[in-house]
Amino acid sequence: MSAAKKHSGFSLLELLLVLVVIGLIVTVAGLSVTSGSRPYAIAGAVTGFADLAEYALDEAQLNAYDLGLLLERRSDGGEDMYQYTWLARQGLEWGRVPRDELLSPSREFPFGLELQLEMDEELVSLEPDPDGGGILPQVIFFSSGEATPGILRWRDASTGELLWELEWDLLADMQLRPRGEVDDEG
Repeated sequence: MSAAKKHSGFSLLELLLVLVVIGLIVTVAGLSVTSGSRPYAIAGAVTGFADLAEYALDEAQLNAYDLGLLLERRSDGGEDMYQYTWLARQGLEWGRVPRDELLSPSREFPFGLELQLEMDEELVSLEPDPDGGGILPQVIFFSSGEATPGILRWRDASTGELLWELEWDLLADMQLRPRGEVDDEG
């Protein structure tokens, strides 16, 4: 009596189908996890900037030199990006901040943001100097503890929605507000 042995197992087609389904599940899960992180990345960049601005004001007072903030818009692959650099007044010129690891490197904000700097109720251009002349900051934090007053707004580049607003006055009192909303408490 010859009994044919039946081999059980998965065919190559069944294994490939399972791998495709697993790949789709991983892709969908990855998209749902990363899509929610953008607001947190923006909030981290904005609050980090506000903390650094307060630190710059303290450093200007402690070290008795003026610090400036240079904001610039750059195009990177067809998409606008904004960067900021802290500068120190060195005689009549502005240059990199000496001996300060927090203020010396240039930093960038995440893609997809539009920055607006308003000073004296007018928008200030954030375009780089085409002549390549002297580097001049738009905002100055003086060693006396004062600052050139202004408002910096972060907007969603695609919708124009106001995401964050940082306002400071002549005495460098800074107010960071999500969506520009004023806190009614206090």
